[in-house]
Amino acid sequence: MLMSGAAFGGNLSASLKNYYAEYEIVLQCQSQAQLSTADADLAKAAMAKIETYYVNKDASIDKEHLLKQAVADKDEGFRIVTRSGKSDLRPYCRMSLNELLTKAEEIN
Repeated sequence: MLMSGAAFGGNLSASLKNYYAEYEIVLQCQSQAQLSTADADLAKAAMAKIETYYVNKDASIDKEHLLKQAVADKDEGFRIVTRSGKSDLRPYCRMSLNELLTKAEEIN
């Protein structure tokens, strides 16, 4: 099955937005001392690689718009996790970090 260019670009944008959200989660986790500065640095390097990969595939991706959506997704994710009453955000934080690191490794 072939996808149109617009559909392909939309899928790329959705994927990149999800990785932006994961990165925003890592940054918030670092600010809440759930992840280390070294973890945040690893995430930053991974996000740079991921962003370059997606933008090279589709230069029309609106990164600013995706970043705004990603922050909203991150906020909603934290609301859901904290609503469950769990005070330990570390597993949620580690999962987001691992998603970024895994994708960056796949790109290599």
